[in-house]
Amino acid sequence: MGKRVTILDVAAEAGVSRQTVTRAMNDMADISVSTRQRVLDAADRLGYRPSRFARNLVTRKKTNALGLVVASFRNPYYTDIAADMLSGAAERGWQVLLAPAVGELSDILERLSGQVDVLVGHFGGPEADLREACRGLPVVNLETVSTLPGLHSVHVGLEAGIVEAIGALRERGARRFGMVDAGYSRGTLGAYEPTPRRGWFERAVGDQLTGVVVADEDTISGGGHAFGELLRRHPDTDAVLMFNDLMALGAVQNAHALGIDVPGRVRIVGVDGLSLGEAVNPPLTTISIDRQGLASKTLDIAEILAEADFASIAPIHRTVRTEMLWRASA
Repeated sequence: MGKRVTILDVAAEAGVSRQTVTRAMNDMADISVSTRQRVLDAADRLGYRPSRFARNLVTRKKTNALGLVVASFRNPYYTDIAADMLSGAAERGWQVLLAPAVGELSDILERLSGQVDVLVGHFGGPEADLREACRGLPVVNLETVSTLPGLHSVHVGLEAGIVEAIGALRERGARRFGMVDAGYSRGTLGAYEPTPRRGWFERAVGDQLTGVVVADEDTISGGGHAFGELLRRHPDTDAVLMFNDLMALGAVQNAHALGIDVPGRVRIVGVDGLSLGEAVNPPLTTISIDRQGLASKTLDIAEILAEADFASIAPIHRTVRTEMLWRASA
């Protein structure tokens, strides 16, 4: 059995935007008779049946909808972003549909395409593949820079934050720097690809680098194990950057178990700015990402797209900054 025909399929078949298909299927104004008929003919050829949810949105009240693909519901960083997105969207009169980043992107789009106007998430991989998969549905890609029409982005200035952190650690006496990176897999062989954070870190520390250990998973336990391995391999390390705050919490916990004084023997820094970092002893120093700003700028882009009738326009790009939260771990 083939996949269900979506509103994006009809739009591609008729050569119009998703919003034009919505207007045609619901007999709305601002569309010519010939265009409406072209859309209806395309829908008939493809056997398209509009989403009941989408019809309800149109018939009850014209409400724009945003589809947020959440990278992980187990990581508070991503759920905090989702909470800020929901709050900001409610203030602006947008609906938000949440979906887990589980399975193929094409399957996620299959679930969301007939119900949302804009897709938002942390999407990796080649931009061309993402645009092809989205088939005309506008995308706001988080924590990256998009360059193709139809793909927009909110970038985090994390490289500057890492450079600032390394400079401040040097002022506090650190001389030998190590890192725990996230071991994301690519492809069937599970090959490790260094994250951008690793590259920024290695350039910032230069010849003061002791080494990098790759965690099996970006969790508390994964971070704790990798931190211990880093110190075993490179015992002269006196400052460690963890890929994210969850992993850094594991590092602080494992330091206790190993009898390593933090920050006297080694300084630990995370990335994200989770309030959970205040719950460990010593409290976690972190490079804090402005998650509210991330959500706000995403919704700004979504509203610009709404004004453009969700057409495939030139990339819109926004940036949010980071801030050092100095606590006792560093």
